[in-house]
Amino acid sequence: MGRDLRAESDDVVVLGAITRPHGVRGEVRVHRFNPDSPLLLELERVVVRAKSGDREHAVLESKRSGDADVLRLEGVTTVEQAEALRGAEIAARRAWMPEPDEDEVYHVDLIGLRVVEDGVELGVVDEVLSYPSVDCLRVPTARGVIEIPLIEPYVIDVDVEGGRIEVAHTADFEPVDPAAG
Repeated sequence: MGRDLRAESDDVVVLGAITRPHGVRGEVRVHRFNPDSPLLLELERVVVRAKSGDREHAVLESKRSGDADVLRLEGVTTVEQAEALRGAEIAARRAWMPEPDEDEVYHVDLIGLRVVEDGVELGVVDEVLSYPSVDCLRVPTARGVIEIPLIEPYVIDVDVEGGRIEVAHTADFEPVDPAAG
């Protein structure tokens, strides 16, 4: 049975963090967690996850500024209001995000997928970790938690609709937490 990702519209995907105000109109400077992604510039709405709670805002204007994005959010019109959001996360509901291309997948869509090697289920992805050199699937297994790089020859096939990831060569990986399996 496939996963209906649009039905999971309450899933919130964190895309970056507000680092400081920008300018005098209440704009905020955002550090993108994926430096190559243009997604923040394409969204019409965002969720701001501040200490005071989550709040949705329309994005009135967005632009790239050096290595950051600058957003003008509905309801944030002063430097003081922007300063109050310093450190807050910027997120999007999964349903607001465009469908990935056929050969792409969002990391959030991998969480909860069954991991199978040679027809045997090893476990379920509980997190996707981003290291400087490679992204890895974190999978609690019978022998402990292993991290599987999201590259060939380790990941053979990703079937989000079918709810499974086919992997190989997992014996190459020592458990990072043998007791957690």
